[in-house]
Formats: sequence, C-alpha cells, structure tokens
Amino acid sequence: MKRCPKCSFVYADSTLDFCLEDGSRLVGAAATEEAPTVQWGSGEKAAKLIASETLKPGIRFCKTADGAGIAYSAVGKGPLLVRVLGYFTHLEKEWEHPGLRHLWERLAERYTVVRYDGRGIGLSERFDGEFTEETRQLDLEAVLEAVGANKATLFGISEGGWTAASYIINKPKHANRLILFGAYCRGVRARPGYDPEVEQALLILIRNGWGQDSPAFRQIFTSTFFKPEADPKLIAHFNEMQRASASPDTAARYLESLQLRGDGRDVFRQVSVPTLVVHCQEDMAVRADEGRLLASIIPGARLVLLPSGTHYFPTDRDVVTSVVNAINDFFDG
Repeated sequence: MKRCPKCSFVYADSTLDFCLEDGSRLVGAAATEEAPTVQWGSGEKAAKLIASETLKPGIRFCKTADGAGIAYSAVGKGPLLVRVLGYFTHLEKEWEHPGLRHLWERLAERYTVVRYDGRGIGLSERFDGEFTEETRQLDLEAVLEAVGANKATLFGISEGGWTAASYIINKPKHANRLILFGAYCRGVRARPGYDPEVEQALLILIRNGWGQDSPAFRQIFTSTFFKPEADPKLIAHFNEMQRASASPDTAARYLESLQLRGDGRDVFRQVSVPTLVVHCQEDMAVRADEGRLLASIIPGARLVLLPSGTHYFPTDRDVVTSVVNAINDFFDG
C-alpha cells in the first residue's frame, strides 16, 4: 500500500511512485520501474483517476452484489462511455488485434472508454449459475460503481443494448445517455421467421464444437459478424477470441438465456434519456429493421444508418469514423 502525503489518497498498487491527483511522491513500499496500474476507489475521486489514464488499459476486478468477479478496464480521458456487451468478449483479445481495438482507440481520444467482461466470460471469474437479465444488470451495476460513474453514457452493442436500456430505465442515477449499436428490442423469438429448431441446433453446435481446435463451428457465428472479404487474419483472431471468451457450456448457457427474450418494445418505450441508435444497413446478424424499430419507439431517439454489413465490432476504418462522428455529434448536440 502507498499513500499520498498531500491528499491522503491510498493506492493498493505498490508500483505507483507518484499520486495521480496532485503528482506528489507516494510514501510506503519501495518504488519500482514497472508500468503503473491503478487501483481505483469510488466516487468523484475515482472518476478523476480514470480520466487521467490514457495508456494501454490495465485489467481490474470488482465484485457484484451477488459475489461474481467481473473484469473491466478503462482507457482515455473525458466523459465516461461504458461498453455494455456480454457475449464474445475478452478484454485482452479485443485489444490484441488493431482492427478490434481501433474503435476504442478513436473514442478514447475524447472519452474515458470502459469495457468489461460479463460474469463467466473473458477474464471474469468462472460462473456456473444461471444467466438472467438480473445477472446482466448486476454485472453492469458493479462496473459502474467501481469506476464511480455519475453521468455515464451506456454504449449497448448487439444484445448489450437490451441490458443497457433496462438498466438506464430502472437505475438512472449512474447514466444519463444511451447509445445503441446493432441492437434490438425484439428477441429472436419475437422476430419474423423465428425457427425454434434452428435455435436448438445452434445450442447443440456450441456444446459440441465450441472448444475444438478447428474453427469450423465458431465460423458459423463469425460469418454473421464479418463479410467474407474481411481480413483473414481478423477472422482467425475473432474465431480464437470466441473460444477464449467462454467454455462450450458457458457459451451455450449464455445463448440459451438470450433466446428467452421476447418482445421488449414496451420496455424500450420507457427510455427517457437522450438516445442514439446506430445500425448498419446490411447487418447480417440483426437486420436494420430492428434499428429502425428502436428509433421509432424510443422517444426523441436519433437514427444513423451506415452503408455497411458490420455487426458487433466495427473494424472497417470508414465505418469506425462514421460511428465516432455520430457519437461526437450526439454529445455535442
């Protein structure tokens, strides 16, 4: 432990030499030459500490109200922008590939970007319990409290849009803006063309092929996120990231919990904060009609449609620029 003699803030990370608040030399254990990682507290001081970090994000952990261990990271400087997404995430694997991290780097030029892995996913602790809407809310709340969020913007991607909207409706004290990217208000069961046999087949494929060395099974999912002409190295990395993100059983249980979602239009109609809806016109996983529907039922929502088939992680540089510009305009407006 180290302490700042001027502001008395205590740091759990012994590798820090100077206070991130006022620059005073810390007193306590001997200094080291290693790269610093910050152990944040909570409240306004935590928010200031987060805003001061602009280097490669370190990994930190927090506990949910029901005891689940959640891994999260932050990078950048400025207003808090919290990525809400529970499936296919891995904080380190996302950052390893320049295409996957490009959006976060661009956003970190103006915002403090917070990402996290939901319970049982990525670097978060293993979770053998049941995935529910409540567990997703608890994961998000734990991260928001850990970073001292006050007026954060929730950036809900794909299925994370449902989680972000539900949270901001029920507990608006931590967040006051909502961005939805490739999101939906109708679960798979409520969409036209729903086939329960197809959904069951996906679960079987995951349980039997997810962890295999061959990426053939995982490629089924990757093909809905990226077009065939995408960089082969990006495709290979994303295939591996899926395997690293969860065990076959965890991946299947999580998808099964998402399949329980029905028609959530009445939920999204309750969103009362400024909302930006961004959707790609050729989205292969969640059709653009879902984005249009979201924008039509959320009061005052702005809709931005992009000429792209991107879903989940925008990697095309032109698409990333369009997304960043839309978000900047949203904040400025």
